[in-house]
Amino acid sequence: MTHHSASSTARLGLRANAAQFSLLVAVNALVGGVVGQQQTVLPMLATETFGLTGYTVIFTYIAAFGITKQPATTPPGSWSTGLDANPSSSLAGSSPYRSR
Repeated sequence: MTHHSASSTARLGLRANAAQFSLLVAVNALVGGVVGQQQTVLPMLATETFGLTGYTVIFTYIAAFGITKQPATTPPGSWSTGLDANPSSSLAGSSPYRSR
């Protein structure tokens, strides 16, 4: 009989992975709550405080998301591809239509 170390065998099932599954459920609940608040509070705040219309709110949200996503995702993307990174990745983001 061969002895396998604990790191080489996978433990399957919810009971065996209860801690990881509970963490997954908790993180998803917290993220869902934050996204729900964002979708209800931000448009109301933009309309009442800043006087923005519906379309302006949507475009401002998309622009803010893009402005924050680009610097957050470009360095890890470049690091993951090593020296073979496409120099246009800072403008193209994670577009599937980028040429290599």
